[in-house]
Amino acid sequence: MLFRFLPFWIFLVFFKFGGALHYSLISPLGEKVLPLWIVGILMGGGSVIQLLLDVPAGHLLDRYGYRKLLAVTAFIFLFAAVCYMFGLTQLTYLLSLLISTFGWLFFGPGVNAYILSHAPKQNAGKFISLRDVFGSIGVVLASAVLPFTLLLAPQYIGVLLFTLLFISFIMLLYAPKDHVSVHAEIKLPTQHHYVKRHSVFIVVKAMKHLNPASTMLLLLDMTGGTFYGAVWFVVPLVIAHQASSGLLGLGLGMFDFAIVLLGFLLGNLADKANRRTLVFFGLLLFGVSAMLISFNLSWLFLLFGFLATTGDEMAGISLWSWLHALDKQHDHDGMISGVINLFSDLGWAIGPIFAGVLYGLVGPSWTILIAAIPIFIAWVIYQFFVRLHPGQILTAVALADIPKKPHKARHRT
Repeated sequence: MLFRFLPFWIFLVFFKFGGALHYSLISPLGEKVLPLWIVGILMGGGSVIQLLLDVPAGHLLDRYGYRKLLAVTAFIFLFAAVCYMFGLTQLTYLLSLLISTFGWLFFGPGVNAYILSHAPKQNAGKFISLRDVFGSIGVVLASAVLPFTLLLAPQYIGVLLFTLLFISFIMLLYAPKDHVSVHAEIKLPTQHHYVKRHSVFIVVKAMKHLNPASTMLLLLDMTGGTFYGAVWFVVPLVIAHQASSGLLGLGLGMFDFAIVLLGFLLGNLADKANRRTLVFFGLLLFGVSAMLISFNLSWLFLLFGFLATTGDEMAGISLWSWLHALDKQHDHDGMISGVINLFSDLGWAIGPIFAGVLYGLVGPSWTILIAAIPIFIAWVIYQFFVRLHPGQILTAVALADIPKKPHKARHRT
């Protein structure tokens, strides 16, 4: 069964390889034709556009098919690569950035829906894990070749991106066709458009009922998105400016690689340990490591990047498990998942915008440091929230019995 989807897994690797490489190049290529603060706004604006178009994108996926629109996504992305083949100008840069925004539009929800519509219910978790593993392989490869790609002329960069994305497009054509809507069979809505079907009052009421876990998940995903968005803006610039910064490319891939290595271990830990303690130390480790990253843009970036993601995932898994323990009826699971993803996207919009403004004023290290401060603010807020809910009993819940938590992006999705 899994081997039958080999073309799809290869598609994931090469799409993430080409797509993440394109995203990593936005800031270093952009500074050659535009002021950095405008580049930051453009990067953040791409996330806002995706946020606004998520509703029609979700409906189109359900109506026309997941594999079909994923193929459209991959095909559109080819033109983002073609733009660079004509050289690097303001026009080719802006066109490439705009096209890539629409190229990413169907990717995240399309991949999730395609996998869940094909996966047997008993193997859904394995399919989701494979999605994360193969996607992470693509990001790690993109991060590894980034320093070398920056040495190429724009025309050759375009050829490289086109080759990677063309392979992904071809492999997707050999993947199994759709046979059912994921929403019809599995009843697991995950797109933001599911949130839009509910009134703000219902959303707020549901989230308030699940405090402090619900609010802390929102804060963790938004502050994490802000931090990662700033890092993906700043680090490629540092690599482009410093000849001795090759290891930083691998550091960008470390955020996802840590999850591949530690996901199972952290899941078991969340099953057995006290969730309040795990969230406390997870947020603290995330915040401290994120701040230490800022002044260690060398091989230590690999270590602190690994620790930052470990803390982030430790807090995230524990909060998601805590949320499930508080939620007795589970009649708003899809809506809550959508709200959490919404706040993550907001963070990814805020991060590059702030980084674009701060980079020229305070430099790379202070930019990353400032982007890490909101994580500490979330940690402080957590102390107050816990005190407001002193009598909350956290009964043990096996992670295997908990709905799959929303995939948290530590790279462009």
